[in-house]
Amino acid sequence: MELKNLRTFQAVVDQGTYERAARFLGYTQSTITVQIRQLEAELGVPLFQRTGRRMALTQAGEAALAQTRELLAAADRLADLGQVAGSLTGTLRVDMAETLLCYRMQPVIRAFREQAPQVRLIIRSCNCMQIAENTRTGACDLGVGYDMDWNREALEVEPLGAYEIVLLAAPEFAHPDFTTPGQRKPVSLVTDEPDSIFRRQLNQYLCQRDITLDATLELWSIETIKRCVMSNLGFTFLPRFAAREELTSGALVELSAPISGIRDPVLCARRKKRWVTPAMDLFLRLLRESMEPGEG
Repeated sequence: MELKNLRTFQAVVDQGTYERAARFLGYTQSTITVQIRQLEAELGVPLFQRTGRRMALTQAGEAALAQTRELLAAADRLADLGQVAGSLTGTLRVDMAETLLCYRMQPVIRAFREQAPQVRLIIRSCNCMQIAENTRTGACDLGVGYDMDWNREALEVEPLGAYEIVLLAAPEFAHPDFTTPGQRKPVSLVTDEPDSIFRRQLNQYLCQRDITLDATLELWSIETIKRCVMSNLGFTFLPRFAAREELTSGALVELSAPISGIRDPVLCARRKKRWVTPAMDLFLRLLRESMEPGEG
């Protein structure tokens, strides 16, 4: 059984399609098809079934994926034995929450690239549930995001800091009262996808206060959300650091409410019992230096 076929199998799962896996690995799409067929022939089971344009794992494929990730991780560790101890080479995959990636991670990434130029660094923006799952399965080496009851049985979880999450609106926003219970407010919540921790927290608060909103604008970019809120299309709930410039300039204001100013912990996770490579160790040290616990 060839490792290249196992790496192709893992890439198809992580990238979602043969085409994306081919781009990721630098192969032609026909090469991907051949290698997957070779692996399926060796195992004697189908690994994928097509669901629309994506490739979904069969039950046998799910079992094979877990073992494939373990084998490839072991192979990578063996390969490192032939290198100089502590050398910074190989690939590091890090999944991050979008707000952290946009507004907190540039110094970390810049310092890492300067200190580890031979490491292939792959950064992806994901929601916090995806981050935890990708870290658990080995689809990424490190996950950095907000705590959403991440599975401590499967993950080593390290706190990095706690950050204020605030209600934000344009200065001319006409319905600022989010404290009085039993309201129906003719305003829109401008937010991101349903699995966002901020959206979940705010929806729970509104439900507890029996506050009903007329509409929700579901967007997939923090910058787009802020632009819409500054245009007075609604209000939002985001980390203070993500809107620091707009708050300073007066383009956005913080609304007064018990939920505004709550602190959400930021965590870094890695799979338990996973060998910490020199590249992982460096990235973790840079994270700790950049995001001190208790920082606001």
